[in-house]
This record gives sequence, C-alpha cells and structure tokens, in this order.
Amino acid sequence: MAVVTTDLVLLTSAGIKTNFENAYLEAEEEADWKTIATEMETTLPIQGYAWLGRGAVMKPYKDEVEEQGALEHDYTLKDQIYKGNFPVERKALEDDQYGLIMRRAAGLGKEPTRHWNELAYLGLPLGFSTICYDGQFFFNNSHQEGLSGVQSNITNAALSDAALEAAHATMTAFVDDKGKPMRIRPKILVVGPALERRAWTLVGSPTNVTKVGDGAIGTGATAATPYSNFFYGKYLVVVNPYLIGAYAYNWFLLDDTKEVKPIIIQSRSDVPITFETDMDLATAKIKEKYDFTARGRYVQGYGLWQTAYGSNATA
Repeated sequence: MAVVTTDLVLLTSAGIKTNFENAYLEAEEEADWKTIATEMETTLPIQGYAWLGRGAVMKPYKDEVEEQGALEHDYTLKDQIYKGNFPVERKALEDDQYGLIMRRAAGLGKEPTRHWNELAYLGLPLGFSTICYDGQFFFNNSHQEGLSGVQSNITNAALSDAALEAAHATMTAFVDDKGKPMRIRPKILVVGPALERRAWTLVGSPTNVTKVGDGAIGTGATAATPYSNFFYGKYLVVVNPYLIGAYAYNWFLLDDTKEVKPIIIQSRSDVPITFETDMDLATAKIKEKYDFTARGRYVQGYGLWQTAYGSNATA
C-alpha cells in the first residue's frame, strides 16, 4: 500500500514551489501589462500621489528663485490582498498524480501576471467612471489644472480615420498646469477583438483607397483614389482580450513614453507575490486535502490622464 510519507510531502511541496516560481518569472518576462502600466513599489498600505502633474519650469532669474512647486493633489491608492488557490486531494499524492499537480502549480504561478494584465487593461474602460489624480474621471471633458485651461481626453466617436486624427491632434496639443506643451506622443492604439480588423486597416497599410462610389449621391468619387496613409506605422496596435462585451467597441490612444504611464499598478515591495501551502500542517492530513495559494498585495490606479485618450463608442 502506498504511503504519503513526510519526506514525500516535503519533496512535493518544494517541487510545487519551484514550479510556481519558475512559471511566475516566465510570465512576468512577457507580461502584457508592462505595455501600458507603470509598477509603483511602496512599503505603505496607502500611498499618496500628490506629486502627479508638472513641477518647475525654467524662468529668468531676478533677485531670488521663484518657488514653483507642483500642484498638490489628494490622490491615494490603498492596496488590496489578492489570493489564488488550488487544492490537491491527499489521495492524488497516493495515486502518484505528481505530473498533473505540477501543471496546476505552473498555472497558479502565471495567475498573478494574468491578473495584473486584467487590472491594467480593464482599467482603461473603467477610467470613464473612476477618479484620477485631478479629482475628475480619468477620461473626462473637463480636466483643468493651473494655467492649462479646460482640456478633454474623451470621445464617443467610433474608431475611424477622422476619429483617430482628432484624438492624435488633441493629445499632442495638451498643456500642463504652467500652460506649457506636454509633448505628448501617442504611440499605442488599444482595441478589443471586435475592432482588430478596423484598427489594422487604419494603421497597417501605407496607402488608403477611396472606393468607387464613396461619398454622397451626385458628389461621390467615380474612380478609385489612392492616397498616403498618415497613420501607417505610427501606432503599435494592441488587441486585448479583456475589451469585450460592453467594452467591445471602446478604443484608446496612449502615450507610453512618459515617466509614468497611463495605468499604475501599485505593489508592496516588502510583500512580494508569495506561494503558500499547508502541507506541513497536521490539519491538512486530517481533512484529506492540501491547499496551495498565491498571495499578493497590490492595486490598480491611474497615472497622467494626458497620456491617454479614450472612446466609449458602442459600435
């Protein structure tokens, strides 16, 4: 009769932990969230981001240096505890199901990265109804700071050449709280699966063609008219699987060149993603089941709204 000995339990626990850690590191190397989000490490349960916004600008020096502190913003993020768990029946070890258990451990190791991907990309459509550092929704038509005047980073226009042109022009004209150009450079177009073909049609071809008959009756084109595509190669198209359902036709133009990207993932540097198990506890044997858990403390928030332009289009 097979016996689950203490040595076997310890070896299984060590093997699962190694599998978990290797899978986690592998997933992090190719994590999608890094494209649009900045990880902000902290040792505090609640971290303030009063410094978001523009600081000093160079001015002529007269008798003394003019103080130009950044505008203070009351924006804080409180971390949350997240856990992922899979149980293993004690009899699975007795039946030598080690290989299957290792696969489940690898899946658990990839789960924190998958969750960060989900938080980052769902953070985009949730930005239509979530407050950012200036007290407005992240995507809003009434952002205003200092000398900036009222600025908007939201539309409800469907993805099209004209809508993309308007978004690009709007973003590159953003100014900071001193009234200075922010030099925003849109680089990423994020869409869901429903808009993949439309996005690639807009940015993937060097030439656009006005089809025969396009236009109003009596004034439409009577011949195919090719013209250079301004957007060709200008943006990285990111098709994200989380933009489905109510968000299927939302699209987002992003600048990932700034120190802080549009999305923030705040993590605890002193409490990393950890792997936990109760295999060494007598109670686990009594209940005939071992639990394996991934644990982390983190939260999703928002960086500079000027680095993102969003459409909540429905078609």
